[in-house]
Amino acid sequence: MLTACGPSPDWTGQHPVVDPERAPEMFDITPLGEPVPYSTVMLLLGLPAPASRSTELELESRNGFHSLIVACCGRRFEMVLTQDDYATERCRVPGCDSGPVSAHSIPYCVHRHLAERPEDELVEMARAWGHSQREEFSAGDPAAVALGKEGDRLIAAAVAQGACFPVKTALIEAAYDEPEMVDVVYCGEQAVHVHYAMDTENFRLERVARAAHRRIQKLASGRCACGAVLQIGTGPKVPPQFCSAACAAAGPQTRGGSAPVICGKARTVPTLVTRGGRGFGRARPAGRRPRRGRPGRSSTSAGA
Repeated sequence: MLTACGPSPDWTGQHPVVDPERAPEMFDITPLGEPVPYSTVMLLLGLPAPASRSTELELESRNGFHSLIVACCGRRFEMVLTQDDYATERCRVPGCDSGPVSAHSIPYCVHRHLAERPEDELVEMARAWGHSQREEFSAGDPAAVALGKEGDRLIAAAVAQGACFPVKTALIEAAYDEPEMVDVVYCGEQAVHVHYAMDTENFRLERVARAAHRRIQKLASGRCACGAVLQIGTGPKVPPQFCSAACAAAGPQTRGGSAPVICGKARTVPTLVTRGGRGFGRARPAGRRPRRGRPGRSSTSAGA
């Protein structure tokens, strides 16, 4: 980036988005498509610097003179082109416009992509977040480590994957210590406080997990895709949107492009009968045509 920007001339055009007195000074740099602000380039260079001494940036997308997104070492950064000194990290999934839960420890957005990560990756993120919180808070009091809303979001994502127990264990042990090591590392009253903090956080995360479990089942209308009623205690490895481990392993399938077939059970797709373009009527099985009476006559008079 510095090699490309160094010999690049100053851009002397008029910024099409902001007024001239507020427009940032910019490089006229070809690799990034159009001009970019000086200070934003320098700020961007500092963000991926810890990853490697030599990094390569790739332009992912550009929105005219508003912003652009570049990728580097699996990370994605947005540069705002309407002001100085604004570059921020985005979710690592290409095309996602949301920010990560934590740029260094939990690099996926909370709205969608964090809950799509597999169990082993969620466990690694839990360890990374727990260690970072321990380094920040435990110097004065090892029992004062807070996992915060980021820890809650990891637990909610783990519930969606049926991986709550290993993720919760990784979070707590990284933030405090392994339970059997607490009395070895700490002494007397301090060890008691750490045990108490671990138990308190464990119970709190259990409540977070139960709330996430109920929320997911509510979004699924209380039924598995196979039609079975969803239960609370289906097993620690069964995601809440499935009724059993067999259902979770099978996943959604379709047969012949018709009704979805999951775990060998076909599910009837309800269709709404409409009248005059309005959405009222009764549900009927897919593929069955509604009965029609003669125009201008009710069903009673038609039968007569």
